[in-house]
Amino acid sequence: MSFLRLIYLAHRFGTSLKKRGFIAFTRIVAILSIAIGCMALLLSMAILDGFKQALEDNAVKFTAHIRIQSFNGEIPPPLPDHVMHNPAIASVEIALQKEGLLRKRGGDIDGILLKGIDDEMEFIARPKELRKGSITFSTDSSREIIISERLANSMGLGISDTAIITSMIPDPGGSTIPLPVTMKAHIRGVYKTGMSQYDELYVFLPRKTLSQLLGTSHDTKSHYELMVKSGYDINAIGEEIQEQVPYPLFVQTVYDLHAGMFHWIELQKEPIPIVLSLIGIVAIMNILTSLLIIVIEKTRSIGILQSLGMKPLSIMMIFSFQGIALGVFGITLGCIGSFMLCTIQQKYGVITLNADLYFIDTLPISMKAWHYYLVGGSALILSLFATIIPAFVASRISPTKAMLFK
Repeated sequence: MSFLRLIYLAHRFGTSLKKRGFIAFTRIVAILSIAIGCMALLLSMAILDGFKQALEDNAVKFTAHIRIQSFNGEIPPPLPDHVMHNPAIASVEIALQKEGLLRKRGGDIDGILLKGIDDEMEFIARPKELRKGSITFSTDSSREIIISERLANSMGLGISDTAIITSMIPDPGGSTIPLPVTMKAHIRGVYKTGMSQYDELYVFLPRKTLSQLLGTSHDTKSHYELMVKSGYDINAIGEEIQEQVPYPLFVQTVYDLHAGMFHWIELQKEPIPIVLSLIGIVAIMNILTSLLIIVIEKTRSIGILQSLGMKPLSIMMIFSFQGIALGVFGITLGCIGSFMLCTIQQKYGVITLNADLYFIDTLPISMKAWHYYLVGGSALILSLFATIIPAFVASRISPTKAMLFK
């Protein structure tokens, strides 16, 4: 029998059962179980990939792709030329960071990390959302700072307000007790990234200004920050550079600096195969049940078809098409539902998070085509697998017994 006729018979078997309430209900349950399973798995994958991408993007807003510093905490020596001219490196910046305190006159004190920057280099290479003011300083040695929105709100600071910065420097007299240095600075801008652990920590000011506060030369540095060009493996480039730089320099990638966060994401992905298996079992059982009921209901029709000369293989294909149709409907509904929910979250940010616990303040979503290929393909294969037993049972029905079946 031709392929199109088999499809037609499979369609007729399905449509003729729409008026049978219980059988129609089992078909709906089978479709919904596949749809809900696919949607749940797609949402999980989109959220986990979204978390990883959001954490990576936000971490890079403060930390370069690759960081090079000295083991002993001293000023790092110059980088070799072959590192500076590595074709995978987009930019190399001299960075100066120092722990400190921020205080509003007559207000609270908060621990901060002072970072001396070239404002154009910093905010172009690692863009941050400007909330108020400006992300550029008046001059390259002005006493101005750029703070986060969370820090500004917690300390009651606004644009043009004055804050007092305090840090510690070694005692020139040789004492082991460091000396405090203090400077007044005006709030130049307010930024936001959504990474609470950094938004509450980083305060940016001109590199020359930080050098003056610490009493060092303008070219003093605490480490180097390297940005890698798109398309290159950051970890691989980091390992390559580690072999090229001399002691006491050591290399850390953004994944090393934030290993805890990225390991947490990878850990969340571990149960996905288990979840996929459980969803597959549920889908198989529902399709299996639905098709077995159809076989029982259509026993006489199967006997008639066999008495007319239809081969067992054709009978099996009819029920296989039934199972595939249920799977396709369920997969389509699940994919559409997942896509709609993900799009709504991406556009409107309906679900918010506690940034103190989850590092970011809005549930991130990252939809990728391979998610849909993987889930849809797996569900379709499982749907086809679920048709084997009912199709085999249908093909083994005796025409004589089928005609006597009531």
